[in-house]
Amino acid sequence: MKVTQYQALGFSFGTLVDRERGILEGLRPLAVQSLTTTSDDQLLMAYRHMADELAAAGSDISPSAFQGQLYQRLAHQLHVTPGWDESVAFSSSSSQWPIFEDAPGALQYLSKFYRLILIAPPHGIDVGSLLRRLPVDFDAIIEPQSDDWHASLDTALQGLGLERKQMLPVRSTETDDPWNERVDFPVCTLRRDHGQPWNNSPQALDGKRCEYASLADLIHAHQKALHA
Repeated sequence: MKVTQYQALGFSFGTLVDRERGILEGLRPLAVQSLTTTSDDQLLMAYRHMADELAAAGSDISPSAFQGQLYQRLAHQLHVTPGWDESVAFSSSSSQWPIFEDAPGALQYLSKFYRLILIAPPHGIDVGSLLRRLPVDFDAIIEPQSDDWHASLDTALQGLGLERKQMLPVRSTETDDPWNERVDFPVCTLRRDHGQPWNNSPQALDGKRCEYASLADLIHAHQKALHA
């Protein structure tokens, strides 16, 4: 498989935004105050579980209100009385979660060769704030707020004059990445390593694996395919 055989890339939110880092930076103060020892993995698991519960309740609230309620519930679960300032800070933090360093430049490069599609997280995120922090305009934005978000994706692709097979999904390693359940076509995976970032990796040199440690690796694979 060559990445150049596709005409569009479908990026999940977690490939561009370090959502896990943003969540943990906001929740660690709660963990410190709790009498229960809680690891980072447990905090992330608790966050996702609570987010799913809030979304299932079906209340139509803003992203900031969603995150604020989530923080309050997690604090109660950890037997901590949250301060008002901390709750307000967390409720607005999702709009400023850190963007991966390679994302802006990579998107600018890739936009010259592909139609770019963003698969947003399912709930509680101000996608507009994210878009204002990125240097490109996405050709389509899909918000997977229902089990049938694939139909919205198909409609968007048709509007772009593309078939599903012409788009390559690019997913993160987050457990709730929306592409995780897709098995009907190749999926590229970004396995970012914060401790030892690496480019020109064996994965990037092997066009059949479509597994990279960074968007720089994906660009390297594209350039290599262009000159093959």
